[in-house]
Amino acid sequence: MMSQPCQACERATSQLVEPCDDSQEPYHLCGACYGRLHARALRPVEWYNLAKRHGWYRFLLHDDFYEEDGSASQPTEEVDQPSDFPAPTLEAVSHDPGKLLDYSITRWRFTECVAAAWAAFERQRTLAVLSERFATTRNSGIRARILEISASALRETAADFVRHAWSHFPETVPLSSLSKASASCLPFREGFDRVVAALEALPDKSKREAMFCLGSFHSPEALDWIERHIFPPITDAWGSLAADSELDWPRAERWLSSGRPLSHVALAALEAIIRQRPKGAYLPRLHQTPSQQALRNALSAYAALDPVPRVLNGTQHILANVSVLTHDT
Repeated sequence: MMSQPCQACERATSQLVEPCDDSQEPYHLCGACYGRLHARALRPVEWYNLAKRHGWYRFLLHDDFYEEDGSASQPTEEVDQPSDFPAPTLEAVSHDPGKLLDYSITRWRFTECVAAAWAAFERQRTLAVLSERFATTRNSGIRARILEISASALRETAADFVRHAWSHFPETVPLSSLSKASASCLPFREGFDRVVAALEALPDKSKREAMFCLGSFHSPEALDWIERHIFPPITDAWGSLAADSELDWPRAERWLSSGRPLSHVALAALEAIIRQRPKGAYLPRLHQTPSQQALRNALSAYAALDPVPRVLNGTQHILANVSVLTHDT
């Protein structure tokens, strides 16, 4: 069996196999890096080299122990000359899609500056690099990041690739990344229906935890889905999905008038819109906005019929921020 280089330093020969974080994809390390790994004292480039292969979220690599630049934050021994072994920067890898993919995998989040670096490459070149890496790993986190890059940089160019990725669901591809890639890369009908079918195969608890995936499509069809599938408990997740799905005032008003459970979804959705948290380039907002008076009247009428603390606190918060939701000031 041929020897291979240490996955951390990439200079010494690998001597030890460490399966503690993942027995299916263990670390292959030299003796010195093995010791530094367990002391949480990897040098920045050593952390980077392991994170690009295994993902930064592995226990011994995750953000409790290392900063995003690979600096050790809780070492149990002194890190050996960390400044002499820096991790690559975005500027250093942005000319090469293979190196940029390594860098992207090590990031805690897929940021706008990383997305901009991917946008500079020709799409077919990017697709080739992403497809090759997807085929050579079963790491679900790495596959998820590859799909996230596809959604941002490839759009319809990656349609067949995303269809292929669906064949690996649910074993090694999470629905959250598939939904983003499907919304961006597939025709709406195909992508939305694939995600709906995946959700409907889940038990209720798992369905409630995963239904946010429909929000990737920003479609009122997700509001129809809520009406057909709503079940208790009515958590804020229902409202967040509604806020992401082009909720309009006529439907929100109808939900308020219908009473529980949809009235609670309407309140949660209006509060989510008020928080104004962008989802990438998408900013949730209320469509077909009412006047302030119409909104006040509807909320006051509903609160009088269902005066529980959740409703009273929710309506109070919404009424204090009516300008976000209405077309007058």
